[in-house]
Amino acid sequence: QWNRIGQPPADHVVKLQIALKQSRFDELERHLYEVSDPDHRRYGEHLNSDEVNDLVKPGDDSLNLVQEWLRDHGIGEDRLSYSPAKDWVKVSLHVADVERLLNTKYAVYKHVDGTHLVRAPTWSLPAHLHQHIDTIQPTNSFFRAAPKKSNVMPVTDGEQEMSVLSAVQRMKATNPSPDLDVAEACNVSAVTPLCLRTLYGTIDYEPKVPGKNKIGFTNYLGETSNRSDVFLFLNQFRPEAAQVAFNEFRFRIEIIANGDNQQTPNNATQLKAGKDLEGNLDAETILGISYPTPLIAYNTGGSPPFRPDDSTPTNTNEPYLVWVQYVLAQRDLPQVISTSYGDDEQTVPPAFARRVCNQFAQLGARGVSLLFASGDDGVGPDGSCFTNDGKNTSAFLPSFPAGCPHITTVGATKNFNPEVAAFDPRNGFVSGAGFSNYFRRPSYQDAAVKPYVTSLGDQFKG
Repeated sequence: QWNRIGQPPADHVVKLQIALKQSRFDELERHLYEVSDPDHRRYGEHLNSDEVNDLVKPGDDSLNLVQEWLRDHGIGEDRLSYSPAKDWVKVSLHVADVERLLNTKYAVYKHVDGTHLVRAPTWSLPAHLHQHIDTIQPTNSFFRAAPKKSNVMPVTDGEQEMSVLSAVQRMKATNPSPDLDVAEACNVSAVTPLCLRTLYGTIDYEPKVPGKNKIGFTNYLGETSNRSDVFLFLNQFRPEAAQVAFNEFRFRIEIIANGDNQQTPNNATQLKAGKDLEGNLDAETILGISYPTPLIAYNTGGSPPFRPDDSTPTNTNEPYLVWVQYVLAQRDLPQVISTSYGDDEQTVPPAFARRVCNQFAQLGARGVSLLFASGDDGVGPDGSCFTNDGKNTSAFLPSFPAGCPHITTVGATKNFNPEVAAFDPRNGFVSGAGFSNYFRRPSYQDAAVKPYVTSLGDQFKG
């Protein structure tokens, strides 16, 4: 789905990120599983940032050899920056310098949806560095943090619209009460915060440690959460929470790498493109359910459209990498962070996917639960379930980061009594899952996954 269309301009700047081998990741993973297991004696004994950094820092040999290699190419240490654990080395270079460094050629690639990336499908390192470097990006990763909002269905039928509006009014008139049952609080045509709070048993929840717990979520690709829109939603469906929309302590927006935070009304072009649909939906849903727990939105720049005739250096970094390095550098983090973005796993080189997943493990060891959307296309979009290895083999397509074993993948459901996996034949929406072709299934999933796979028999064999 990508076509090579030309060369990047000579002054295009690549923000190169070099992942050095982490010295004791196996030990960090052991800590993660122990402190995350309710049946383990160490449950809840999370590590602090210094302890995590000590486990993942590279060996001295790795750091010295990489610095020497860069010096041999005229890149002094004064141009380098590092992650807190020094397991990532970062440097900004003109594309021609990166091409010489990695013995490669970059090109501009265009996706069928109009997205542009500057990438190098192949690259190389001196043999003596292979055991010291896991991956270097942006090179051969075509991953895009696509928002899982593509299947939002506007109500266009007049009769259906009146039915939805009527259901909304009934739900608004319903008095929140712990005694409400799901049938009283919920309508399949109009799912409100009251419905979700009733369905999941949080209608009368009170924070146990106010002032400590926080929730976070991520915005990418020019998305933000418009405070006025969030206020209007909450004023209708969670009135006691409405003023939080304008409270920068209770609802904070942090800007990373020039992320967007437009708070003025969208223009006609932005409205047509659906700008901020994802950011508004996430903020409204989280605040509508979890108020009064404070909320942080992380708005991360990166991977904007790139035009070959642009003369201004353009950031085409991997946005997940930018975001996760930012949060790992913070001392104080939310206990839960939700992300509604992902892409096909096969668009991500295995080495890079493993390294990003390892960084999620670092957050998990510090007590951060990471929730990711499972995807909108089930086992893959219609007509696109083929491998990208040149063989075009028919295959199910897992999502990334949904398949990473160090995060929690959340699928979609519909209906009540019973609540079932979501499928909408009107637009082809099918909830995804957490399977992976890159990562082995962790043992903690065996009890649930093995019987499910067995029940499928030979239905999808091959």
